[in-house]
Amino acid sequence: MRRLLSILLALGLVLSFSLVTAVPVLGADLYVPSPSYPTISSALLDAVSGDTIYVAAGTYTENITLKNGVNVMGAGAADTTIDGSGDSDSVVVAPGISSGTVFDGFTVTNGEAGVGGGMYLNNSSLTVTNCIFTGNLASLNGGGMYILNDSSPTVANCIFEDNTVEGPSASHGGGIYCWSSGSPTIINNTIANNEANVNGGGIYTATTSPTITNNIIVGNTAAAGGGIYCFTASLPTSFNNVFANSLEQYVNCIPSNSISEDPDFDADYHLSEISPCIDVGDNTAVATAGLTTDFDGEPRVFDGDGDGTATVDIGADEYYVPPPPPPPRGTVGGIVYPIDKAAILLPWLGLGLVLILAAGGLLLVRRRSQ
Repeated sequence: MRRLLSILLALGLVLSFSLVTAVPVLGADLYVPSPSYPTISSALLDAVSGDTIYVAAGTYTENITLKNGVNVMGAGAADTTIDGSGDSDSVVVAPGISSGTVFDGFTVTNGEAGVGGGMYLNNSSLTVTNCIFTGNLASLNGGGMYILNDSSPTVANCIFEDNTVEGPSASHGGGIYCWSSGSPTIINNTIANNEANVNGGGIYTATTSPTITNNIIVGNTAAAGGGIYCFTASLPTSFNNVFANSLEQYVNCIPSNSISEDPDFDADYHLSEISPCIDVGDNTAVATAGLTTDFDGEPRVFDGDGDGTATVDIGADEYYVPPPPPPPRGTVGGIVYPIDKAAILLPWLGLGLVLILAAGGLLLVRRRSQ
């Protein structure tokens, strides 16, 4: 009997150990600002792969270097700013960051660097979403973002505005610069009013297989290719709105299913109800990138023109009209009828009276029988 108990105990210990080791270790959540982490950099110093850093609304005057596998989540670009204060460095550096890592919900501003004033990606394939890159400066390439060396990031739902490259004859990519053997995915962004001294006011790409789809590229300036400058001849781009950029809208790029019309913005690069960018994008690109919401957190694919087919819009914003609230109780066919409380209560009162009378009758019968 004792031997049987010993065997059962051993089996139980083995089973318990296997169950414990099978449970995955969940990453920690780190919060900025907090007593432990007053800055984003201090949280990144302690964070390990699998952790997520949540950054509260506010302005953080610092330059940060991301860690592989550590997500950094702002409280929204309208409320959470990383300010590089123009101290001769990229505001955000991403070295060797693999896919699955997310940087989301920030305004990145006042970067000043040789390359990548706002963000510098080297051998990195992270996801950058729902961010604003504005007022950044590079003296050579990539005012807003610089993508280098086998990097295949996904850059989506972002706004690149008023970034500048002001250097010598090799200065390219006011908004975004790509020089990489990777395959960056640049979709559903609004790239406006950026400037490069030489080529590619909006985007300059020297990659062989980028995805440049569903973007609004408007009002950018450069000596050549104010909209998109493709170093590789006949590089395909699709479903973009490239409009009112200086000189050529495209150089070497071959557009398909694209338009060149005034996007008709409301405030802050939101689409007005008459924008030609509504319902003319590529749903496949959105599905492949896994986008479900737009810059504002609203549904990414919506039937904005009312034709019965939900098609994604071009740009960072999806024109979205919330459904009407459900009708109040007592509403039929949109007409509100008063609820007749008496009609509801009277049957129950009648039933109660019957039950009381029946109970009284039973008591009377029992008394008489006694």
